[in-house]
Amino acid sequence: MRFDYLTNLFYCCTLFVSLSLFASCETSEDDIPSYVSVDSISLVSELKEGTASHKITDAWVYINKKLVGAFEMPAKFPVLEEGASTIIIQPGVKMNGVAGTRIPYPFFNQITLNANLAKEKITSLGNLQTTYNPNTVFSWVEDFENSSFSLDSTSRSNVNAVRTNDETRIFKYPGEISHYSALAEFTGESTVFECVSHSSFELPQDGTEVFLELNYKTNTPLTIGVFGRTATQTIQEPVFVLNANSTWNKIYINLTPTVTNMSSSYDFRIYFSAMKSDDIETAEILLDNIKLLHF
Repeated sequence: MRFDYLTNLFYCCTLFVSLSLFASCETSEDDIPSYVSVDSISLVSELKEGTASHKITDAWVYINKKLVGAFEMPAKFPVLEEGASTIIIQPGVKMNGVAGTRIPYPFFNQITLNANLAKEKITSLGNLQTTYNPNTVFSWVEDFENSSFSLDSTSRSNVNAVRTNDETRIFKYPGEISHYSALAEFTGESTVFECVSHSSFELPQDGTEVFLELNYKTNTPLTIGVFGRTATQTIQEPVFVLNANSTWNKIYINLTPTVTNMSSSYDFRIYFSAMKSDDIETAEILLDNIKLLHF
């Protein structure tokens, strides 16, 4: 099942308004709801797909083919359905890390369950699992565990990214072995850091989804963008700026509009760029588990 994001958001808004009205009015027997609860959704990944680290925050719920809504987990919500029902849940994330742009993540498989719903009763779905859609193309997967390093410094950078095995700095996800992360560390008012993927990638430019996933920790703003190579030049296009954060975070960056609009480019490289903030003595940028995905 593929999802039209705008249509889903419209229905979600309509649903929330409807539920508010429902709660404020007298109810008939037909309006007595059943309840469904979802505690969490985790990711199970294969070796070639990289880490199972995720930031699945929402459950987009369909019951008997009808959209019920998008719910931040853990969630308990009313539904005007009863009896044997088919429940479809699409795992959702915050696109670009922004709470106002929640989407069903297209690269995660939907979860289909059968349940017997009863009025005034809670059907608990508990902790669910999803996997990557088998049609997902992993153009780039970099966990920095191998000695080969797939990030190159650009000509304007006077700081190199390196592999670090400092236990206080590396990213660790429960159940996974991780010995290294990428580190860029620099001082000085004019110091510039910029690195780019060693390989270039042919990406769909017809509106098909293209996303970049990564774990990161940075004490200075970090710009992520693409270099697009045309027949005559290389175009640098910033996509998103990550704010400073004190703990490791996971983000899903939507590259689709940028790649689609760069119609004259025939291949792309991903870049990371930063300058030290004036209010810090030493800038520190940590990256791990980079994934470039598309269909």
